[in-house]
Amino acid sequence: MLSSKAAVALRKTVMGTFDPETRWRDPLLSMLPRIPDPERDRIVLCMDELLFPLCGPDDILYTRCRIDDALLDYFDKLNVSFHHRSVVDLTSPKAEEALRAEHFASCIFKLAPRDGIPGADADKPYMLEPYAVTEEAQEYAGKVIFANPLPDLAVVKRVNSKLYHHRLLEDTGLHTYGTPAMSVEDVEQYGTGLLCKGAFLVKDPFGVSGKGNLLIESPSLLKRIVSYLRKQEEAGSQTLFLLEPLLPKAADFSSQWLLEPDGSRRLISVQRMINRQQNYGGSVTAEAAFVNLLEEKGYFSMLEAALHELYLDGYFGYVCFDSMMLEDGELVPIVEINARMSMGLINAHLDRMLAGWNLKGWLTYLSVALPDEFRFERLLQTLEDEQLLFTPLRQSGIMPLSSGTLTVNCVPGGWAGSKPKGRLYVSVIGQTEEAREETLERLKQVLHNLSVTVFH
Repeated sequence: MLSSKAAVALRKTVMGTFDPETRWRDPLLSMLPRIPDPERDRIVLCMDELLFPLCGPDDILYTRCRIDDALLDYFDKLNVSFHHRSVVDLTSPKAEEALRAEHFASCIFKLAPRDGIPGADADKPYMLEPYAVTEEAQEYAGKVIFANPLPDLAVVKRVNSKLYHHRLLEDTGLHTYGTPAMSVEDVEQYGTGLLCKGAFLVKDPFGVSGKGNLLIESPSLLKRIVSYLRKQEEAGSQTLFLLEPLLPKAADFSSQWLLEPDGSRRLISVQRMINRQQNYGGSVTAEAAFVNLLEEKGYFSMLEAALHELYLDGYFGYVCFDSMMLEDGELVPIVEINARMSMGLINAHLDRMLAGWNLKGWLTYLSVALPDEFRFERLLQTLEDEQLLFTPLRQSGIMPLSSGTLTVNCVPGGWAGSKPKGRLYVSVIGQTEEAREETLERLKQVLHNLSVTVFH
């Protein structure tokens, strides 16, 4: 049953890594083809800034890069406050050297205080809320006194695998669409059978948001992938994938839950997802009518059964279930299990902030290339000049959510010969979907006027 316990107002220290799947993945597993993109990797490491909506005035947010002062001033005007600690100042002449250091990816846990949290005392310890439980997070939790335990890392790895959710569907009697492939021969045999009915996806056990998922639409592509994987298998790698038919979906959505150590659970939100092909493109809180439809189809009772299995297997903490509705109305309750925080959770907390003004937002991002001498402060000023920057006095607008994801690649001494890439994460705020779409188009025009190239 759902937890009815009142939330205890404990102070939190929030930090994390938005690409935990890379850390959970067994290095001996075969990999699908991907083009290395160090600029993209830096952007992802700076996504820890997006965790600020989970923080209250007494909480501490640790981020790898310092949030731009102009953005912190903007948050202050919105009455959004939290304590902020960081490692790298992107305005420093030594920023590029720090970004290239070997410890940059894990530095948020390695360089956070070990001898207690600033302002903490023994009678009121902080709770540790990492984006996901990784080896670095578990080590940090073992060296600082916190008020809450973390689930075992081996359990976290297990329940986040796509092979786990496939077995969970079988154990709970729900419809399974995927087929585990334990060898290259399995990939070839099962893939050939799936192609007879249409395109299918090869999913890495720890693939996420388009990375580690590959759409196969032709026998020739399947043949090339089989050859690519066979070479890795011959070199000693283990083949392990989930093959799924490309389903005729009508809607992507997710639900966010908190599973307590005692097995009680709480539904936090249902989020509609806007995807760009196989990649995450944004979240918006689902309408009441859609939630009621899910209730009628038994969605929440199915997920409570799944949460019970997660609890029996030793997991507790945040859980996000990715789900979909098919064109014929069939419900697919579990497409993936993300036993961690999620973008949908962040948007739910953003909407909780906006609820005081009877508004809600669309959490999304734009991939961009920046001109020389770009400054985040100028972007905020231009949005304000165009009356596009969200304030409580406006019924629509843009709320920028992070600075490092936009500017991490344009520090002096960085990428030479091309415009640095960035991502502008925003909440597009408005009363209706049409108003939010119009506001996003206005943002693209502002960026164009600032000589920023928008890819999507």
